[in-house]
Amino acid sequence: MGKRILARISGKRIFRYVAISLAGLFFLFLADGLGFLVRTDTGIYDFFFRLRGSVRPSSDIVIAAIDEKSLERFGRWPISRHYYAALLEKVTGAGAVGFDVIMTEPSEGDALLSGAIRRHGKVILPVYLDDDLDVISAIRSFDPLAIGHLHALPGIDGIVREAYHTINCRGEDIPSFSSAIYEVFSGRKLERRRRLPGKEDTLSGNIFQFDRMLINYYGPPGTFPYISMSDIIDGAYPSSFFSGKAVLVGFTAQGVVDRFMTPFSYNRDRMPGIEVHANLLNNLLKRSQIRLIDTRIKHLFVLLFSIVLFLVFIRNTEKFSAVTFLFSILLILASSFFLFTRFLFWSEPFIFCLASGFVFVTTYVYRLDEAARKLDSRYSAIVSLPSMGGRKEADDPVAERGLLTFLSADGINGRIQKLLSIEDRYEEKLQAVIDEKTMKLSEALGMVKTMSSEVVLRLTTAAESKDENTGRHISRIGLYVEELSRRLGMPGDFIEEISFSSAMHDVGKIGIPDRILLKPGSLTPAEFEVMKTHTVIGERILSGSAHPMIQMSARIALCHHERWNGTGYPEGLKGEAIPLEARIVMICDIYEALRSRRPYKTPLGHAESFRIITEGDGKISPSDFDPGILEAFIKLNMFFEEIFNEYSDDAV
Repeated sequence: MGKRILARISGKRIFRYVAISLAGLFFLFLADGLGFLVRTDTGIYDFFFRLRGSVRPSSDIVIAAIDEKSLERFGRWPISRHYYAALLEKVTGAGAVGFDVIMTEPSEGDALLSGAIRRHGKVILPVYLDDDLDVISAIRSFDPLAIGHLHALPGIDGIVREAYHTINCRGEDIPSFSSAIYEVFSGRKLERRRRLPGKEDTLSGNIFQFDRMLINYYGPPGTFPYISMSDIIDGAYPSSFFSGKAVLVGFTAQGVVDRFMTPFSYNRDRMPGIEVHANLLNNLLKRSQIRLIDTRIKHLFVLLFSIVLFLVFIRNTEKFSAVTFLFSILLILASSFFLFTRFLFWSEPFIFCLASGFVFVTTYVYRLDEAARKLDSRYSAIVSLPSMGGRKEADDPVAERGLLTFLSADGINGRIQKLLSIEDRYEEKLQAVIDEKTMKLSEALGMVKTMSSEVVLRLTTAAESKDENTGRHISRIGLYVEELSRRLGMPGDFIEEISFSSAMHDVGKIGIPDRILLKPGSLTPAEFEVMKTHTVIGERILSGSAHPMIQMSARIALCHHERWNGTGYPEGLKGEAIPLEARIVMICDIYEALRSRRPYKTPLGHAESFRIITEGDGKISPSDFDPGILEAFIKLNMFFEEIFNEYSDDAV
């Protein structure tokens, strides 16, 4: 089937299809570059961490926690600095000791701490940037071996996923706290990139940040074991325990310092800053940071992936393409998770999912466009028949225009008018030769009327195909109104016209955006206001016709949501101000809606639907309906159930 479609497409249209596809991918790449896909990608990124679970961290990293026990033992914050000196005496064999404690003001015990820092020789102290972006350091008397900045970079959602290992402040490079500990502990210099800063690297003015790294968190808070600082000072751990280890000293007590959200914070549990630095240090020591795939390489793979999917979708049936599309989404996510957990590569999979969806939709639209052109060609062939006046295809205002006119109000109205014109010409022909070929012309006219009704029904089905409704839904509505009109004693012409016209009651839904029409949940008030406009759109599509059936269709499309008590829309008509045909279709449409499955509701059985219409449920009231029509419905309700069961797609 796909090969036959390709064979029918002209070179000009192939070029147009390819151009549209490339333009769509270009805008997709542009959206990716501008950051519009970041929110979804970061959600997937965080989910992958939680799906992977905790990983055992390095045993070379120890967190000396200033916890509630330590504060109770040493006094509330700020604790005396001679305790820090005592801590250093207990960890003399440590390969590096980093204090995530800001000590910018002189205090009692500074002399003891200063001496302990010099004796240990591998102490790293923090610096930070204040609100004026000035670098604030510890008091000079401490003279640590190295310093490092504590700057963290939360995302727009407050989650810390990355860090910059170098900040350049007014020409001076300042390493990150974790990279300074890494260099002291490992004895190796971290390879830092030197390049001109871009906009994304600028913090403010003359302050820039370099050496971005995505943090590979080893688990939720507490993954790195905490050792209470008070236990260390009290000798609960021998000095040999800390020999050759990196000791990170910082607060874990609640309410003392800020805590940070991480990808594991799905229960809103935040991680102390000292453990964030422990994760960064572990990444540097084990070279286990998350690596981001280069954007140019990613876009190249997206392009190649899209080309492959395009060829698969265009050469196979819609059903096979839909299954392949779903499989491609699963494959993208599974591959991304495998790269993430096995090779520590982050591929930002959302753009691949969007590209797959875009290619699926565009190839589907191409198929619809070719089908619409084929239908246009059949229309033109009918018009050009000698018995139809021999009108040429070039004179046809809607021939060979494809999907755009097929799914537009003017296109549908034009095709309806064309069919009616065909019918009128047949009637004139019949009148001219009535004496000679009465029977033959009567048969021809009947065939054209049948064709007109069928094509209008199919056009209406095409319009409703955007919604969850099916052709059987339209057929059931026609049968309901026929039985109800007959029960009300309406004349035969009225019954025939309303049975035909009711099929187009929801034709206006073609003008409702898919995001509202196909939304799986309840509509917001603003969305419902947009949805209500389908009545006006339907009337606008069908208005202006000289044919009584189309005129009745326009009245039904506009008024089939009006209520007898005046609570309906769009005009709030009341009582007999509502056209009779709209009052009949309204109760049939409500019964059909209650019985049918929707993305946001399950179908109801006949008994429950009958109870709601006759007794009400808070949304529907018996006062909504014309009393005479409601009485006829009550008497005919078993016929409604029989019709629904016989023609049902999904009956309860």
